[in-house]
Amino acid sequence: MWLRTICVTGGSAGWADTYLRQWPIEAVVAESGAVSLYREDGLITHWVHPSIDQKGYDERKKKMIEAVLSSVGGSKLSSDQFARLYDVAFDHGSEPPYLDAGRIAQVVEVCTKMGAATAVSSIHINAWFGSFDKWEGSRAFFSEVLGLSAQALQEQSCYCGDAPNDQVMFARIPLSFGVGNIIEASNRMEILPRYVVTERGGEGFARIVDELLEKRAVRL
Repeated sequence: MWLRTICVTGGSAGWADTYLRQWPIEAVVAESGAVSLYREDGLITHWVHPSIDQKGYDERKKKMIEAVLSSVGGSKLSSDQFARLYDVAFDHGSEPPYLDAGRIAQVVEVCTKMGAATAVSSIHINAWFGSFDKWEGSRAFFSEVLGLSAQALQEQSCYCGDAPNDQVMFARIPLSFGVGNIIEASNRMEILPRYVVTERGGEGFARIVDELLEKRAVRL
């Protein structure tokens, strides 16, 4: 049985292009659902969520960035912001100096007041303009491009995550997994994955994949 592997991330479209070229995956739902990259007739194709109004989008992003950087002390953009098409990522835990919980909340407040949706990952505060999140972006991409309904997606998929911004997926995908980072963030989360491994980051994802492949081999 063929397992379809798709990456769902708050990461940039630039990273998504790299993942798709280097990893054995079928597609990447990137920037918290704003844009998805996949191969069509051998070429990498971009699919943009239909709720995004691209007219004036860059100007709205610019104003939001200026508002955050001027009002929240120590705030800064992620080092890969140049590779993002629709998402704005403010770094809080990737590179020092780090932001504490209070200033993370301030960044979220400024973005929300400007009409943006937000999500906090393990390293970034992501903000965007559009009616989507990781789940809605995935659901729409799977339906419109891959021809898989939301019900089929929920019944036939599993999801692995590492941060609070994965809660929308944990809530929708019954068979959900979290890596060790989830344990540390659990006091800031309302919805947890069904299973959690102790290993953090990439080691945790590798452990989950190994376990799934082992279970699959036994069932076959």
